[in-house]
Amino acid sequence: MRVRQDALPPRWGEVARKQIMRTIALINQKGGVGKTTCAINLAACMAHMGQRTLLVDVDPQGHCAVGLAVPDNQIEKSIYDILRAPAGTATIRDVTWQIATNFDLAPSMITLAALETELHGIPGRQDRLADALSRVSKDYDYCIIDCPPNVGLLTFNAMRAADEVVIPVETGYFSLHGLAKQLELIEQLRKQCRQDVRVRILATLYDIRTKLAREVLAEMREQFGELLMDTCINFNTKLKEAASFGQPITEYDPASKGFKDFQKLSSELMGPAPRVTLDLSKYLSEPVAHPLTAEAAIENAVEIVEETLAEIQDGVELPEPAVAGPIRRSNRAVQQDVRSAVETLARRADEVKAAAASHGMNVRRNGTTQQKLEEFYGVRQTPEGILFVAHFPNANSVGIAGDFNGWAPHMMQSDDAADTYRATLPLKPGRYRYRLVVDGRWQADPHNMFSEPNPFGELDSVVEVA
Repeated sequence: MRVRQDALPPRWGEVARKQIMRTIALINQKGGVGKTTCAINLAACMAHMGQRTLLVDVDPQGHCAVGLAVPDNQIEKSIYDILRAPAGTATIRDVTWQIATNFDLAPSMITLAALETELHGIPGRQDRLADALSRVSKDYDYCIIDCPPNVGLLTFNAMRAADEVVIPVETGYFSLHGLAKQLELIEQLRKQCRQDVRVRILATLYDIRTKLAREVLAEMREQFGELLMDTCINFNTKLKEAASFGQPITEYDPASKGFKDFQKLSSELMGPAPRVTLDLSKYLSEPVAHPLTAEAAIENAVEIVEETLAEIQDGVELPEPAVAGPIRRSNRAVQQDVRSAVETLARRADEVKAAAASHGMNVRRNGTTQQKLEEFYGVRQTPEGILFVAHFPNANSVGIAGDFNGWAPHMMQSDDAADTYRATLPLKPGRYRYRLVVDGRWQADPHNMFSEPNPFGELDSVVEVA
């Protein structure tokens, strides 16, 4: 349950702490690097470890509130009201929500996007966040600031207020390519702010199974060694599930790899560390060159696409089927998106192969696009009907039963390896419930994320046919 902080009684009897609040800003002008996920779960883990933590969202998208299940229609005041008010006339305590013990949130709203225009030309506008945080510095041990994916007044306010800056960087090629420019931009902001802040790089969305991620992380360590944090946030579906349920990972699954990663990150940030400042002459004196030759780069590109295809097909670390609730998009729409992604990746692999052939290079791809699609597990619509594909390596028989066949199991056909089972059913438009029967045991389809409870206290998988 999320509670407005001003609705709670004062914290009587609290012993004043000598520690001064440390403010950490998460900044990256590139979106999709897991910045908000890091901000939410870092703050939650610090609170879980007994540190009084404030999470401040200065991104007008307001995703911190969404990811922590704070009802948008109940947010009467946000950080926008604090930053637009004259200095000293409003306090962050007026807008904070208590998320958990030791964990408060100062949410954002879309109105924050107009702040830069409203404060244009007003002296001291770049110090408004620092001023607001200074008045609650005795109430918290740590403040985490989630910044917008752009450079403007809001990010400048965060830099002015911060003691440390953490740059979340996805372990992908384009993120690595833009990291040097991102560091240069942070250095320019630091000079404009005229303050010394510690800058650290945090590798996120790291998937050790892919060659690209391993190479990018190694390149980051070589180029930015002392700036790169020891902690690396691994790709973990539990983090995405936690956000969809409006919970930090500390509440959703404290046994997950995601929780352990953020616990390690919290310990690293909370522990003593030498102050590291940027020296562009050291890191950017020469352009960062990729060590691969042209031929090796093309072969590596093909391998990357193949690995990505394999991850989609194999359903790596699929979450438990989600109980049906308010779903904004239909199953069919999601299935079409996944199919489109697979087709796009396969087409790109074919294009890379053609480019390699034009240069006299022989790059091998395992299987055609259609074969890749046929190996994709789950449910999808085909010209012949609805195709169900399941992967059960140790099964002797797999059947499918549902509303469409009176719940009488229809045996699925297995391939030569006897681990992939398929069934194509000519279903009319509608919504159907079904289950798989694996060696006589009834269960939900592990490759279909959409399900709903049945009268027997278990889950039925759900498919929609348009």
